[in-house]
Amino acid sequence: PILAWFGHTIAGERPLQTWMQWFWHDFFAVSAAVVRQPGLVFDHFNLMFDEGLGNFARLLRAMTIDGAMLVFLDGTHSTAQAPNENYGRELLELYSVGVGEFGEDDVLATARALTGWVVRARADLGVQFVPFRHDDTPQRLLGAEGVSDVDGVIDTVVNHPATAPRITRLLARRILGEVDDAFVTRHAESFAGDLELAPLVRALLEDGLDGAGSAVVIEPFPWFVGAVRAVGSPPRERSIGDALRMAGQIPFLPPNVGGFPPPSSYLTTSATVARFNMANAIADNADRPTPLNQAAEAGNIDAMADALGLPSGFSSDTAAAVASLTEPKDRLAAALASPDLIVSQELS
Repeated sequence: PILAWFGHTIAGERPLQTWMQWFWHDFFAVSAAVVRQPGLVFDHFNLMFDEGLGNFARLLRAMTIDGAMLVFLDGTHSTAQAPNENYGRELLELYSVGVGEFGEDDVLATARALTGWVVRARADLGVQFVPFRHDDTPQRLLGAEGVSDVDGVIDTVVNHPATAPRITRLLARRILGEVDDAFVTRHAESFAGDLELAPLVRALLEDGLDGAGSAVVIEPFPWFVGAVRAVGSPPRERSIGDALRMAGQIPFLPPNVGGFPPPSSYLTTSATVARFNMANAIADNADRPTPLNQAAEAGNIDAMADALGLPSGFSSDTAAAVASLTEPKDRLAAALASPDLIVSQELS
């Protein structure tokens, strides 16, 4: 699955949509090691690609009854007689209102309202609602009365005043780095009106182009995808999984339900060494006449920076280090693994 999806991200013509798919993979952190059904995992990833720039309420509802999510958080075993609280807790804590905005009664109410959904394990792995397994008793959730099904749960959590600011802040931090409360509030007020993700992302990117935000650490997998796209050809297949494992970020295998470690965690010595090894593997296979490869061959440092999306050029230290190397592949590897490509200072 890793290699197949990696190929999709490299060849795809919608990089923003793919980036959003990656963002939601970290947000809705389902592990293939737990699900163990490739079809369910691919359906889960396709859902994030198709809906990742759409409406947040629609995405959250679809994810709530997604087959991979039901298996991952034991929703398929949740019945009226024995409601399982795993997904209900994560829905409130991670996927909507956040810590401090709900209590244990809300978790149980959510669990009861979401009972009855199963994955047809012996048929086509489709998702099905089984009425006799469902508890249709009206519940009190986050102060709202009469919640008894998936639609009631989703309507309640997405309309809670804490949800829009929380989603806005998470997206803003990933795109722009640290932003202040006033910035989040301004964008959250617009987002809360219709919960459409594309206008929110567009607004955040436009603010970034105007100088909002701070430095952003690029995680290993997005960095790897960007580097391979710039070079034009991936390293040998058998080295991809090993490289990502060394870097500490393997798609389909987040370490826990909270997703991957925060981006700053990938600035460790071991992660830096792993990126240099990945950069060398990518440079060794740079055999296509892309603008980056041609600039590396010519020793044109400014053109290399342009090809890598750095309109202001490399830092003086990086430019000097890259220029000092005589072999084109060494120049290419050094540029790819440079701090300029790991800690982004600007949107371009």
